[in-house]
Amino acid sequence: MNALDHLKALLNALDHLRALLDAARIPSLNRPWRVEREIDGHISRLEKYIKDGASQHVPKDRQEEAIRRFWISRRLDNLKDARLVCFGVALPMGPQSERVIEDPERFPALLDGADQFLPKPRQYRRCYQGLLSGYFAYDRDHKDTPPAGRTNWETLRTYLGDRAKKTIDDRYNPAWVDSLQQHQTLFSTDPCGRYGPPMLDGDSTEIDVLRSHLNISDKSWFMRRLFLAQINAAIQRIDSEFLTVLERILAMIRDNGIIHDEGLALVLNRHACIPRPPLAIPLRDAAVSRWGNPWLALNSMRWGHVTPAARAMVAEWLKLEFIEAFFTLLAEERSGDSRRLEFWKRYVHAIDSIHFALGTDARTSKRPDFVTLRKKMEKLSIDLDDALRTNNAFIMQMGPVVIVEFGGYSNACYGYDATRPLPFDYGQRVVTRVNAHNSLKHSAHRLKWRHQDGIHGWSKWEQWFEAELTKHFNIRPKTPSSDLQLPQPTRPTMANQSTRTESPPPTQTPLSPVRANTVLRAAMTTTYRRQALSVLAAEFGLRIDDLTADNGNLWVRTDDSNRDINTILLRWGFQYRAGKGWWKGR
Repeated sequence: MNALDHLKALLNALDHLRALLDAARIPSLNRPWRVEREIDGHISRLEKYIKDGASQHVPKDRQEEAIRRFWISRRLDNLKDARLVCFGVALPMGPQSERVIEDPERFPALLDGADQFLPKPRQYRRCYQGLLSGYFAYDRDHKDTPPAGRTNWETLRTYLGDRAKKTIDDRYNPAWVDSLQQHQTLFSTDPCGRYGPPMLDGDSTEIDVLRSHLNISDKSWFMRRLFLAQINAAIQRIDSEFLTVLERILAMIRDNGIIHDEGLALVLNRHACIPRPPLAIPLRDAAVSRWGNPWLALNSMRWGHVTPAARAMVAEWLKLEFIEAFFTLLAEERSGDSRRLEFWKRYVHAIDSIHFALGTDARTSKRPDFVTLRKKMEKLSIDLDDALRTNNAFIMQMGPVVIVEFGGYSNACYGYDATRPLPFDYGQRVVTRVNAHNSLKHSAHRLKWRHQDGIHGWSKWEQWFEAELTKHFNIRPKTPSSDLQLPQPTRPTMANQSTRTESPPPTQTPLSPVRANTVLRAAMTTTYRRQALSVLAAEFGLRIDDLTADNGNLWVRTDDSNRDINTILLRWGFQYRAGKGWWKGR
């Protein structure tokens, strides 16, 4: 009979004695049993002690004394010293912070000394428990870890894995030993992989029990690997499921600095693998906040863990944000006309660099949106000296041409040959007086365009700008012109009554940005269903031609100018045909 059985027998005997005394109705003894409650408390603590095994709390001073003796003798003469040195395997000692695990001679001697207790599992596991504690405490991947420490930690990992079953006793085993047998992957090269998927889904039961039994600290390297395991579980999911958990993963990265760079790089690289990756504003902001502007050379080292595709993706997102910021905050477009914004958004892929010339109001405004924008524009903005305090300028280099757009809609758009010296210097304050020193308006311009419809043989200025960029610089928009005319629906005849055409009302109210974002996010996380397509079409004013009843295809009559809708339709199995729209077979 083990100790726990003895305690249970004692408790049963006390219960029996109380019953006999109650039956005898002895007044002097017929009272509450405070003593029994105290005994219950002691028994509970004893049960926990027996279940958990020997305490893992080992006084530091006793560890240090035992390590000093071992450091000199390189021997473990008794179980007490063996246990103390095993628990102190990663403890820094002396002014040089020497550790047993970093010593190429003493560390093997420690393992040999612990092995002398292998024949007696209950003794051996006292040493094993200490080595296990050191395994979780010592960070092999820390930048200051010496080569000997890395090598010995890997040896310890193999040692603990090989001897895990040696801690099992035929009579009784504490909870940590039982837990150890169920989690042998702790000593693999991927110790946390199995815990990532359930934790990502919100189930931490298994890992909570494991950490409690093995006393794994919040400061252990194990926690970093546990967070990364959840990220790895997320990036291995299909696109739609990955997008569903993206914000949750970003929140975890934000709250745990130990994985910030590595975790963010994993997520960015995965997002860049999505065909036409949808704009993820929290992901963009997290990356730019952490590593700075992705196209500036001075930030190249910070972006070193990110693939070129991911870096280009964020660069395009940031340029798009800057274009939108200029034409909504810094230009006259904030009054409602967004034509310039929509035009230059189509060229974001061709922009190599961006600069802002900020007028007095933009430089000094205390409005939160201006303060945030100026912070993002760091190293990209110069002062603009202009009589009009509200005037600003947006400068884009696209290959061989530098384009200058001004805040005032009536200002002409200037284009300069980037292969020749520019008439202005980004390192100095700029002005707008024509041909003045460091002026953005200079007669040395290559192009000078006005935002005026019905001139030069074009009905709209956008058509003229596009033609000029193509003709002189071979710069083309990423998507077809928004003026693309799609085939008009034909009235159903008796021969094609089965054809279904869904069209939104001609007076449909445009979606608000918030509503549009909500609809897009829902669609991105939904598997394809015909009803889901109808909802998307109704919200965004898309026309559907369903020809499947006549052995034809299902058509969505829109171009590919909206990247978010493109992503959704591609994920749903549609293919694009220029001039006709998106189609999906039966």
